[in-house]
Order: sequence, then C-alpha cells, then structure tokens
Amino acid sequence: MVRSWLATAAAVAFAWTPVASAFKQGDSNGGDVIPGSFILQVDTTPSTLSKRGMSPFSALEHTLAAVADQGVPYTIRQRFDAVPEAFTGFSLQVGDDVGLDKLASIPGVQRVWPVRRLRLPKDVTTEDYQPVGDATSPAPMLRRGFLRGTRHAHTKRGTDFPPASAYAGDTFYPHIDTGIADLHNRGILGEGVKVGVIDSGVDYSNPILGGCFGPGCHISFGYDFAGDSFNGNNQPNPGPDPYASCTDHGTHVTGIVGALANPYGLSGAAPAATLGHYRVFGCTGDTADDLVLAALQRAHAVDNCDIINLSLGSAVGWLDNTAIQIYQDYLATVGVQVVASAGNDRVEGPFFSESPAAGLTTNAVGATDPVYLPAYYATVLGHPDVPYQAPMPLNVTGQRVLYFTSTNPNVTNDACSPLPASTPDLSDKVVVVKRGTCDFTVKLANVAKAGGRVVLVYNSQGSIVIPQLNVGTSGLQAVGSLRYEDGILLLSYYLQSVRGQVITFAPPAVKPLAPYITDNVSGGMMATYSSYGPTNDLYLFPSISAPGSSILSTVPGGLGIIRGTSMASPLVAGAYALLMSARKSDAMTPVQARALMMSTSVQVPSTFRGSTLDTVTLQGAGQINVQRAVDMRTLVSPPQLLLNDTAFFVPSHTVTLQNLESSSVTYTFSYQNARTIATYNNRYSQVLVSPVPNTISIGGPQVSFSQSKITLPAGGKAEVVVTFTAPRLAYPTIGLLPLYSGFVQINSTVAGSSSSNAYTIPYMGLAGKLSDMPVLDSTSTALGAAVPFIAAGQDIQSGPITYSLSGSQGPPICYFRLAGGTRRLSLDLVDAQYNWDATIPAVQNPAQRLAKRTISARASSGTQPFPERYADVPIIGVIDSPYYWPPRDYLFDGPNPYSDFEIVLNGTYKNSAGTVQQAPLGKTYKVLLRGQRITADPTLSASYDSWLSPPFTLNP
Repeated sequence: MVRSWLATAAAVAFAWTPVASAFKQGDSNGGDVIPGSFILQVDTTPSTLSKRGMSPFSALEHTLAAVADQGVPYTIRQRFDAVPEAFTGFSLQVGDDVGLDKLASIPGVQRVWPVRRLRLPKDVTTEDYQPVGDATSPAPMLRRGFLRGTRHAHTKRGTDFPPASAYAGDTFYPHIDTGIADLHNRGILGEGVKVGVIDSGVDYSNPILGGCFGPGCHISFGYDFAGDSFNGNNQPNPGPDPYASCTDHGTHVTGIVGALANPYGLSGAAPAATLGHYRVFGCTGDTADDLVLAALQRAHAVDNCDIINLSLGSAVGWLDNTAIQIYQDYLATVGVQVVASAGNDRVEGPFFSESPAAGLTTNAVGATDPVYLPAYYATVLGHPDVPYQAPMPLNVTGQRVLYFTSTNPNVTNDACSPLPASTPDLSDKVVVVKRGTCDFTVKLANVAKAGGRVVLVYNSQGSIVIPQLNVGTSGLQAVGSLRYEDGILLLSYYLQSVRGQVITFAPPAVKPLAPYITDNVSGGMMATYSSYGPTNDLYLFPSISAPGSSILSTVPGGLGIIRGTSMASPLVAGAYALLMSARKSDAMTPVQARALMMSTSVQVPSTFRGSTLDTVTLQGAGQINVQRAVDMRTLVSPPQLLLNDTAFFVPSHTVTLQNLESSSVTYTFSYQNARTIATYNNRYSQVLVSPVPNTISIGGPQVSFSQSKITLPAGGKAEVVVTFTAPRLAYPTIGLLPLYSGFVQINSTVAGSSSSNAYTIPYMGLAGKLSDMPVLDSTSTALGAAVPFIAAGQDIQSGPITYSLSGSQGPPICYFRLAGGTRRLSLDLVDAQYNWDATIPAVQNPAQRLAKRTISARASSGTQPFPERYADVPIIGVIDSPYYWPPRDYLFDGPNPYSDFEIVLNGTYKNSAGTVQQAPLGKTYKVLLRGQRITADPTLSASYDSWLSPPFTLNP
C-alpha cells in the first residue's frame, strides 16, 4: 500500500556521473511525515456535542472507542484535552495499512493530519566558513567555559538573582539596536511575566542561567517531551527535567530571553521574567509536531505562560494548515503571545513561509544583522586597544608578539597552503591571518602545523561578519576574529614595530564586551539567510524582525555566538515581556500588543545605510524598537494592509487610531514604497523551481488618504480610509509576478511637544494573478532530468513500456516536484486510451539512463483538451493525494538539499469510496498529475497544472 505522501522509494538509488548520489527520499512534503502517525481533532462544536449529549472529554473517549471499533490497532502518542475550547484530540501510532481516509471517516473525527517533522532552522554558514561543530553536534567545539562542575551540581538551592542595578548602563549590542537597553536603564526587566521556551533543552547549570532548575531558580518550570535519544522517528522518553547539554540551540535561545547579569557584559532581554523550558528535541534529529502541540498545551494550561517562543519549524506555505496553527490562533484570544522564527531559507526565494511561525496572530520573526558586534579588547603596547571577536575573552595569559603570515593586505589565499619552512617558531606568538579562498578550518590547521597556538583571522574587505571560530581538533589554544579595519590597523602596528609588536588579552573583569563596535558592511540590513514570505494566502510573513546575526548568548558550559532567525525570535519574546511588564495597566490583548510592536518598529534599508526600504516580504513591519512601543501611546490597527493580487485587488482600507495620551495628538499621513522583488526571474511561462528575488524597477502603488491630517483629543478614536492604486504593468514584466510593498507613515505630535513620533503600517500586493503562478515544476534544475517523469532503476520512461513489479529494479516510481503551493494535488490512475493536452508534455527527457543528464523537450502526445470540469475527467482511481495543502519544494536548504515527491506505482489506488483497490495487471495505464493553481476555481480543469504520463503496462 502506498503511504500517504511519503516518499517510499528510499531504496531506489540513481547514480549520476561522476557523483554517486541523486534521488533521495523526498523530505519537504513526503519526508515531513512520520509514518503511521496521525493527529485527530475530535468534533466538539456545540451543535455536535448537544446532539450527542456529550462533553468534550466524553466525546474524545467515544472517538477513541470508535477507532478501536473500526478494527484499528493504535497506541496513543499524545492527548490534547487540557483546553477543549482550543483543541480536543489526540495523536496515534497505527499500522502502515491505516491511512488518513480511514481515520477521517471514523465517527466523531473532525479533521486528521499526519504527524509532521519539525526541525531546528538550518545552520547558517557563511562563504568560506565550515563549522567544526554545530548546534546538533557540538562535541568538537571549544568550550571557553567558566563552569567546572557537572550536572550533579544542579541543586534546588535557588538562584542568586543580581539586583536591577546590575542591568543599568546596558551596552549589549542587540539591546542598543532595539531599545531594550533604554528600558533596562529604567529598571524595566520583564518582572511579572512568564516566558516559556519550546526548544532543544537547556543547560540551566550555566550560572548565567541561574545554575539550577525548579522553584526558586531562574529556570523555574518546564518539561522534557523528548529525551536524549529521540530523533523524530523513534519513541520519545519524556520526563520532568528539560536539561540538555548535548545541543547548543535551546540554551542559546533561553539566554537571549533571560540571561542574568555577568562579568562578560551580556544579558537577556527580560532577565527578571519567570522562565521555563520545554524540550521537544533529542540530541540529534528532528521533532514531531504532536510533541510541539503538547508543549504548547502544557505551557498554557499547566504553567500559564504569557509568552511562548518557538525557534523551530518547516515549510508550510499556508496560514491554516496544521493543528499547531489552530492552537496558536486560539492562544492569542486568551492572552498568550506566540513568537516563532521565520526560518533561514532566504535562498529558496519568495512564498516560503514556515510553521509554526505562519499564523494569523503569531509573531513570525525575521533576522537582521545588528549594527553593533560582540567584541573584547586586546591591548597593543604603545597603541590604542584593538577589538576582537570571540564568545569569551581568549584564554591567553602574558605578553605575546604579533606575527602576520602575510603582510600583503590584498592577499586572497593567506595560509591556505602549509606555511613555508622559513616560518619562525609560532608557539609564543599571536598569528594573524587574512580571510579568503579556503575554509577557516584549513587556515587554522596550517597555522597549528607550523607550531601556532593563538590565531586571529581578520576579515576581507566588504565581507559580512566572520562567524564564531573554534579550535576544534586543530591543537590550537585559542582563536578569534577581527573586522577588516581592525586587521589593517593591527597590520600597520606590526609593520611599524622594530622589535616585534606586543599584544595581551585581558580577562572580562578588566575589559568586558566592547560597546559600539560597528558592523560596517551589513549592520542594520536584513540578514542574508532570513526567509522570504509571503504566505500562499498573500498574508504578511515575516511579521516583524530583530537582530539575529552574531548573537552572543549562553551555551552548555559557557558562551557562544550563533546566527539565525532562531536568535531573533527570543529577542522579540523578551521584548514582549518588557512591554507587558511596563504597560500592564493598559491590559492590552496580544493582538493589540502585536499591532503596537509592529507599528513602532523601525524600517530596514535594502542596502547598507541606504534610503530605499527593503521589501516587506523580507522585513515584515521592520525591526522592533521596544522602547518606542513602551513610550508611544497610540494604538494603530490593523497592523498590516494586504492588497492581494490583481484579480482580487483590495484598494481601500480603514485605519483606526486610538489616542491613549493625556493630551491631544495631531497625526499626519504619508507613505513610502519599498523595494519590489520578482517572484520569478523570467516570465512565468518559463518557470524556475526556486525563484530568484531580483529587484525590479517599477513604480509602486499610489496612495491617498481620506484625511491627510487629523487631531484627536485625549482618549479619542478616529478612522482614516487609505486608498491604493495598484501599479500597472505590461507583459513581460507582469509575468515575473512582482511583489510590491511599502509603508503608510503616520507622524504624531503631542500637544505642547516640539518632537514627533512615527507609526508605520506595512502594505503588500502582487502585481499579477496568483492563479497564474505555476504549481508543477517542469524543469531539470533539481534532479538533473526534467520532471515529472516515471523511472525504474536508472531508466526514465520516454515512451510505451512494460514494467515487472517483481523485477530486479522494482516497481516504477513517479517523480515530481512543486514550484508553487497548491490546495489540491492528486496523482490518478487513468486508462491508457486517453490523450489529453496537459500543461506539461508527457515526455521531456529522451530515452536514456539518468547518468547522462542530457535534457531534450518533446512535444505533447495529447490530441484533445481536458474535459472542462475537474470532476469530469474519467479516472480509474486516486493513487495518492496529500492530506494537507502542500507548500512548494525545497531546492537548496532541504535535507537533501532539494525535496521531491516519489510515488511508487504498483497498481494500487483508491476508488470513489476511499477503498483501496488493485488494478488488474497485464493492462496498460497512464498516470495523471494535477495541481490546482492558487485562487483558481477548483471545479475547472483549466485551473490546474497537469501532466499525463506516457502509457505503461504493469506485469506481475
């Protein structure tokens, strides 16, 4: 039996020449599903409960009994009955012969989802950087730690909390960028707010996180839903203690929210908040969305969290596609603010939203490069101190002499080859190497082989910040990095010295983090990895941004610098804790607080210190500034203006202003268009698998206001109508499906004040029709052969063929990919006599083995159009159809790195009643693949991308 949308062809391998790897198990769509696992939502609508005379709890038990009555053996994975008004249901593990259709037909079941894998966002690498260790396998990383104990030192003695004065004079760089430092200087630290982190576990023995777990400790509540050995596929081993030291991610995220004051100069955004952690990942692998749903339920129902952070996810495409999204939308109605990372998949292009970040009320957080950077000072004899970057001060004592492996600042391959025999003894020196050409690990190894012990790598001119460097197994004692300008300055000192330039490194108590060290390349811009939106529903994604690159925070045994939207999200969660604590008396709902945080954000430029604003599909409402959110007292709604596409264009929007000041306020309206990007880098008739978001020079929309200026008294409220005139584009520009965006600007001046504040509302629209966006990929970009196609072994079908199901190559497999999201996707078995004109030719690859990789398009063999209506196509039965609305496939950042669908064709299908049937063998068939284009009429055949295969005969 074909598993529902799971790539079952893992055993089939294709060998390209010369690389012996190719078609792997699909992971974006099929591989995101955990076999035999399902989440069932029980129908607890009032009318249903009233008709059946049940409570939500008895309805759940009756539904479980109905599962058993259907002869379905099962094991309960998780129960979801703590908050029946939010979600009532359970997740089950069943046999491979039980499909979604069978479970959905059971009395009492409202909706069914297969359990999906969720991942920690993909590790961000930078140019020539290859990490020695990473967040999922950190063992080789150097721990420049201050902790000497073990987990057995974890006691319930409680945390010695630093006083509020310890956070005054905050110069921690992400806090300066976002207004958090201003609030810390006022003593606003998040007191009275509960923040729950759902992540990979936390090393609470780190003294900066309080040193213990439980009542009286800084990490005072939580739960482990996973256990060390859980990898997403096996049985979790839950327990009450969320401790984990085998991964960095959860500890780093938790520190960004609430790290306590310490000698190193960093702290969490909300160090006085009450913190908890829910572990949903083991030491390696993925997690399951039913575990995350269970963690959300516990965080709300058991621990009463005010804010929940989730730095995890996978591609989803849509707003209402998972049980988690349903639950999160409910949480916003009962006072819980949910914050989630938007993902590190910018390379995948637009329309790549991820769950659980995508949601009507969830804060989906993109990442910016901070203006300032983490650095410590090195003392250079006879010269001003020079800042260097490392998680903690280098553990180097005494005086050392500088040595540059090359004094040519233009060298591109410094230390990429073994150092020459003439190199002096390096064991007592600080060796300085320039970045470029080869990986950092190669440079460090070559210096170590020449006797070096301490290394500083300085950046290339114009390159983004060097990530954290680690000694790994090189044998080095310590390694750090320098900005380009600091490397050049140090080189000038070196060249001026006659006897050798002396340098020393001070401990943190003497010289903690250096304030105001600027990133002069990309500081203040969107990070190069932060994912694009919008959702397939044309909803704003991400909703907001925050610094996520080069973030210094806690890791097991010390401190570490990590980058990603995973780091931006907890900063926003901490910012919300400050806002809720400071404005508790306003009793704002999560929706109001979200709108306030968005409207007081600061817009991000598309170039370094440029004047053109970056696209809203990348920055959302802009980078948070929580000081502005605390101090500015006008509520602006809605938080975004969604113009839709040209087919469903929404020209007029009502903006509501509510003045909470004690004086009258005058508001003036204006607007500024932002960067417009292309969804495709060629017209959509030549679809690319992964869009390349090029900037397009087109005029943005024209915007007018029913009132350009308005004065509201204290407590006053008013509405202003904003009207848009969409840009008019001609072919072929409109075929690029441009996404245009910008910001409505509302300048406010309080009576008697000489200064003003600006509120902003992002707007976004598509200059084209969503119904024109391709769904089925028809290129060879990912697989080296144009999809869709059928193959057995290494042979792609190019004409009529007979397959033996018991042959050495096994049954044939249908390979296809999605270039766009769809709400209806189906692979059907049809009679071989039908020859329709599908949108993609039946044969695009010539008769050959896959290793040759030559692509040649062929004309369609169709001779007649499809029937006008979708339902009128005479299919034998459905081979496979997804349980959910699939997003488009990965090309770069998936586990393979691409993803695809790989459906085994063994003659099984489901008839109109949902019963599994076996097609008679010895007969000839075709398969028909159809994907509905977004917003197109699902009843019409013309609304679908389609592919009709060449005929094939199935023999035993």
